[in-house]
Amino acid sequence: MDSRDAAIRLFVYEEALAGAIPTPAQIGVQFSLTPQEAGDALRRLQDDHDALVLLPGSSYIWMAEPFSAVASDYPVLSGNRRWYGNCIWDALAIAALVGDPCRIPAVCPQSGAALDLEVRDGELVRATGVVHFAVPPRRWWESIGFT
Repeated sequence: MDSRDAAIRLFVYEEALAGAIPTPAQIGVQFSLTPQEAGDALRRLQDDHDALVLLPGSSYIWMAEPFSAVASDYPVLSGNRRWYGNCIWDALAIAALVGDPCRIPAVCPQSGAALDLEVRDGELVRATGVVHFAVPPRRWWESIGFT
């Protein structure tokens, strides 16, 4: 990965942690690139399986693992801040990254039942249920959008 792509990756994650995954146009402004050049950089990062996933057929970020650029059933709340995980595992990762107390009012994709988790001081302090991975981790990147 060249230094500009590394800087773009860092920028994406700083912005995601701040609450919004940037668009190619925003990345272009930050790095004096055209939206096309920014999109090319994002495609390189995706092709490297560098935890970025673009919306199919576009240069817009869908996932900057563990963050989701689109609303999901896995919100992470801390104070007045909100992020979305791509799955419950990602929501817990976001809570770990944030470091502040977080609540994860998730919904079970299988049953539709409400799942209310709480993370405080880096520990899961309130949770019910079981996390089940239908796809083994070694196969996640075969279809990361499904996984």
